[in-house]
Amino acid sequence: MLQQQISSIKQDTPAQLAIAFGNIDAILQLSQATETTRVANFWVATSSCISAFSDIPLENNHNNLAILQFFDPQGSYGVASKQSSIETIIEDSQLALAQALSSANRSGELPTFIWCSQSPGLEEGLIAGIRKVIGDNVPVFGGTAADNDVSGKWCMFDGHQTITTGFIIAVLFPSTPINYFFSSGYETTEHKATVTCASGRKLHTLDNQPAASVYNQWRAQKMLTPLMTGPVLTQSTFNPLGRVILDNDEQMTLLSHPAFIYKDGTMELFSEVNQGEHLTFMHGNPALLIQRAQTVTHFATQQLHDLYDSKPLAAIVIFCAGCMLAIKDETYQVRQGIETVLNNVPFIGAFTFGEQGQFADGVNRHGNLMISAVIFGHPNE
Repeated sequence: MLQQQISSIKQDTPAQLAIAFGNIDAILQLSQATETTRVANFWVATSSCISAFSDIPLENNHNNLAILQFFDPQGSYGVASKQSSIETIIEDSQLALAQALSSANRSGELPTFIWCSQSPGLEEGLIAGIRKVIGDNVPVFGGTAADNDVSGKWCMFDGHQTITTGFIIAVLFPSTPINYFFSSGYETTEHKATVTCASGRKLHTLDNQPAASVYNQWRAQKMLTPLMTGPVLTQSTFNPLGRVILDNDEQMTLLSHPAFIYKDGTMELFSEVNQGEHLTFMHGNPALLIQRAQTVTHFATQQLHDLYDSKPLAAIVIFCAGCMLAIKDETYQVRQGIETVLNNVPFIGAFTFGEQGQFADGVNRHGNLMISAVIFGHPNE
């Protein structure tokens, strides 16, 4: 089925780059397909939770790919990938960035945009490595590879090899305008505390109390059932922890999704927190999440017009897998909302285990339960 989909793509020359999403089976089948180099010179294909989505509604899209090809003779594109680990990710990402720039024939230059895909746990290190080379002068967006049940079966494909623990990084020098928006579909509450002890993704104490005790106090005050020790991803989806990054007309909050509670009250999160940071108890609901994808796409599209006087040509939308699973029966409304904004413009999207992007303060970050939209514009005549 997927081999037929690849074979059906008719073109005279390969695209410079293809960004693609599909479930685990689709990405693995893509890695075994015989004509991938005819479709694109470089690939960043990432596994999405259960399925991907696009502007083309499919009755059964579980084993199909959503592919966005870049045909841009006036632009430059390069990709590099590495098998990596938490111990080596910062160094590996610096090396890969240099390799990606070299493959684009733009060594030593600042790309317009960076797209990345990585396995869970490597996100902060990947961004840190990029920052060591180019600071935050280039927006870094992407999505963390996902599987259907957090069993570690996620995978990526770079056009040559399958990667399960590592990353792919693409540098883009498009000849057309590009704009983006990174946000969450949650609201802050009055409950706040300071991180007094944390190590990586383990949050030990808030205000010198066991983190889970404080979190459960907040839940009780909202008439929510306290969470017991063990896995808590599903139960905590509508109430993650947030850091308010920008507090203006459009409040920007970076979220961390609680994944596990230990007996000592330590909470393991899906993103890192640091001592001294202020965390807020967040609140979400299905209506907020469904609407937010449309809103984020609208903001990115409107800014493309305001900044570049350009209309959208194509788009990539990232929607957190945790959010998707919480509104699974209404997921079609997320796609419809994006379609309403873009109005027949091609787009692809994925449900990921982590989201990367840049807020208006110009800093690239990794978060959970986030939504992003990247809009590629028509060239100005």
